[in-house]
Parts: sequence; C-alpha cells; structure tokens
Amino acid sequence: MSQSYPFYDLTRFTWLTNIVSVFPGALCVAGLVHGFWSWQELSALQDSTALTSLTVGMREQLQTDTLIREAQVMTTLVLVLFYTYWVYYSSRNMMSLFEEHTRSTKQSFKLFFSLLKRLHKITRLIDAMRYDSIPPDHDHKPAAWLLPVWSLSLVSANVCKLTAVYMMSSAATIADFKTVMLWAFSAYAFYLVFYIVTARITFEVVWLQKLSHDYHSIRLSDAD
Repeated sequence: MSQSYPFYDLTRFTWLTNIVSVFPGALCVAGLVHGFWSWQELSALQDSTALTSLTVGMREQLQTDTLIREAQVMTTLVLVLFYTYWVYYSSRNMMSLFEEHTRSTKQSFKLFFSLLKRLHKITRLIDAMRYDSIPPDHDHKPAAWLLPVWSLSLVSANVCKLTAVYMMSSAATIADFKTVMLWAFSAYAFYLVFYIVTARITFEVVWLQKLSHDYHSIRLSDAD
C-alpha cells in the first residue's frame, strides 16, 4: 500500500536552526566591535603607512580581524546546511498538505534536486510557502516587505564580503586595509539583518503550516 509523505512539525528544528544562527551573528558583532577598535588604532597612523611596517602587536590585531571574518564565513556555511534541510522538509510539508505524491526514495531525490535547480528562485519559493500555507478563512496576511529585505540583505552581504576578500588580496597600506574594513563592516551589518529576517520568516512558515495541517486534520475528522 502506497503512503503519502507525512507532515513534520518543524518547530523544534526551526528553533535549532535559528540558535545555530546565533554563532555567525555573534561573530558579526565581534567583527564590528573588534574592527572598530582596530580602526581607532589605525587612525592614529598615516594612511600611506605600509602594513608590513606595523608593529607585531598591530599586525596580530589586524590578523584577528581577518580570522573573525573567516570564522563568520565558515559558520554561515554551516548555517546554510541547516537552512537547506529546513527548506527541503518545508517543501515536503507543502506536498503533504496540498499535493498528491506517493512517498518514495525516487520522489524525495526528485524534490531535493528540484530545489537545487530553483535556488535562483528561492525568494519566490519561500514567498509561495508563506502565502500557500495560510489555511482557509484565516486572516493572517504575510508582511510584503520581508522577502525583499531578506533577498536584498543576502545579496548585499555576499557582494560586500566578496569585495572585501578581493581588496584584501592586494591591500598594502593602512588606507587599503581601512577600505577592506568598511566593506567588511557593511557585510556584517547586512548578515545580521539577514539572520534576523530569516528567523522571522522560518517561524512564520512553520506556524502557518501547522495551522494548515490542523485545519486539514479537522476536515478529515469531520468527513469521517
């Protein structure tokens, strides 16, 4: 006998995922604080001063700024794995609630790879989850500004991060390093917005999917 996909209440995993986001978020704050301290130290020197002529202590301080940036990137990559898992099971919930699909390994792989192909349309996918998960006669209206802010913050954060990495490869003077830091500061700020808005969206989708599941369960009970 064929079985359809079960509905998974992702509340606990959503909490776990957003707790994981605390680590890169904390590194963003650490990067901003430590970076500002480094900026104050560098401001006491001439912008034309070569980085190689700095004291050992100052070079170590700047190296710490670089390590914080690298750690923030690595923890964000780990977070992306959690988000990928979350999107996959949220999509399976949508199939469970609104589509007729027989549960199978082939169908699961098909769903997973279809998500990979639609990564460039991830904003549309998440937006569909928010609106399509609303049960009938429910008065919830998703905030229209969330998705534009979410996608803009992610794109801006990555652009700033890549620019900082590119400019760091040729930084030779204090002026060069301060420019790198400005791009890094911008990346940290955009990432913080991204983490916060993502938490808001994931909890909203999970809440709406659970409401929709309860609605369908009650309908099925009444039909019996």
